Amino acid sequence: MNNDTNLKTSRILIVDDQPANIDMLEGFFEMEGYTNVSSLTDSRRVMEFLDKSQPDLILLDLMMPFLTGYEIMEQLNERISRDDFLPVLVLTADITPEAKKKALALGASDFLTKPFDLTEVGLRVNNLLLARSLMNQLKDQNLILDEKVKQRTAQLEQSNMDLTMARDKAQASDRLKTAFMQNISHEVRTPLNGILGFSKLLVEPDINSAEKQNFLIFLELSTNRLINTITDYMDISLLASGSMEVARRPVTINNFMREVKDNFSKACLSKFIAFDFLINDSFEATCIKTDPDLLRKIISHLISNAVKFTSAGAVTVGYSLTEETFECFVKDTGKGISEEARERIFEPFMQEDISASRGHEGSGLGLSIVMGCIKLLSGELRLESKKDIGSVFTVILPLCDVKKSLETSSGKPTHAKEKTPVLLVAEDDDANRLFLEVVLKKLVPTVLQATNGKEAVEICRAHPEITLVLMDIKMPVMDGLEATREIKTFRKDLPVIAITAYAMSGDEQKFLTSGCDDFIPKPVTVNSLGNKLKVYGIN
Repeated sequence: MNNDTNLKTSRILIVDDQPANIDMLEGFFEMEGYTNVSSLTDSRRVMEFLDKSQPDLILLDLMMPFLTGYEIMEQLNERISRDDFLPVLVLTADITPEAKKKALALGASDFLTKPFDLTEVGLRVNNLLLARSLMNQLKDQNLILDEKVKQRTAQLEQSNMDLTMARDKAQASDRLKTAFMQNISHEVRTPLNGILGFSKLLVEPDINSAEKQNFLIFLELSTNRLINTITDYMDISLLASGSMEVARRPVTINNFMREVKDNFSKACLSKFIAFDFLINDSFEATCIKTDPDLLRKIISHLISNAVKFTSAGAVTVGYSLTEETFECFVKDTGKGISEEARERIFEPFMQEDISASRGHEGSGLGLSIVMGCIKLLSGELRLESKKDIGSVFTVILPLCDVKKSLETSSGKPTHAKEKTPVLLVAEDDDANRLFLEVVLKKLVPTVLQATNGKEAVEICRAHPEITLVLMDIKMPVMDGLEATREIKTFRKDLPVIAITAYAMSGDEQKFLTSGCDDFIPKPVTVNSLGNKLKVYGIN
């Protein structure tokens, strides 16, 4: 549609007290194709009409009863905003300069002198309507431009905020990386220093038995600290990458909780704090289905933190079960956690006091690992704490199955003791193989050895008297999992225990799927090996 056609639909209002003038103008506009023409002979109705119809052009007589054209223009000035152009074409027989000046001062856009020249009427009307149309287009463009400017300004402000946040995050990340590097250096080098130092002292000729026993205690503490640090770094890496898996299986809850209790009894005793672990006798044969590795990490980290930050008083652990949930609380009488630190302590490498002189060992990953494991199990963690009074952490985990069971916590059957057990150790590392040989010779009369998976399969074929296999997973020629699958094809009932440094969440399920009957994570200790062999009738 062209401009001329658009103008023909414009709303035109004629205000004149003379019907003859109105008739003439309406007839002219009809001939010219204008389709929206209205008229008033009573000037008092102009404002009412303005509110209802919003005309694009007013043809206004100056000399009228009731309200003159001048008075109408005064009212228009009060009603029409400055940025809205409403053209007024004055109809007058008074062409004196004073009349024109007064009309122009009040906002008149143009003049038509009576009697009318209709050609002139058409031209002036067209020009004024065209001017209004262009003004409206310009106004619309300005509004669009203003909106775009606002949007762009908002985008720039948001970009500036994002850049500021990115800068702050980068700076925080740099600080965190620095803290992490300092932390990992400290938490790895410190126990290594103890391991290397006390190992050398043990072979000194002037060291007596009592000193050697004391050195062994510190050597074990340093070793456990290093293992825990490495495990924490592995766990947080798996959680951050979304690689930690959930493997639910039946767990006899009381046996499980007793194992957890045993791991921390010595630590509480060494700090002279009470350790109240409330074993619920009513759950003695109750079995739940959950991921025991993740559950052990959750509870162990919470107890470890409670012991670490409690210098006097007690650490209390309790638990309860319903058909749908497992709830466990760890309460301490330690230093407590301030309000402002409660969010920060769940971030990686963070403790409430992150200064170099904080006085507490640890990677600062414990609570991050706890939160990550709880999320994997679709649970929640509640914290209540008062500064200098203590804290209570409560874990609530949904359960898919709770029942009475006579199974052991590992779910493994206890084998009858063999009369003449024969063990095969498949291990490619000389140090690990020697350690296992020394320990096992105290328990069984015959220990065979293989240095790779293929050799292990061949020895099992050649020695049907073998009663149990200790299988390393990562070996040359053929790995432990493939070797286990081969052995199970001809010795289906031969127990195979995986011994491996692959001890991340989900690895045990992979070992069991491949045919292994059990597994022991490295580093293997005398106690862990002895306890595991007892399950299979060897002690």
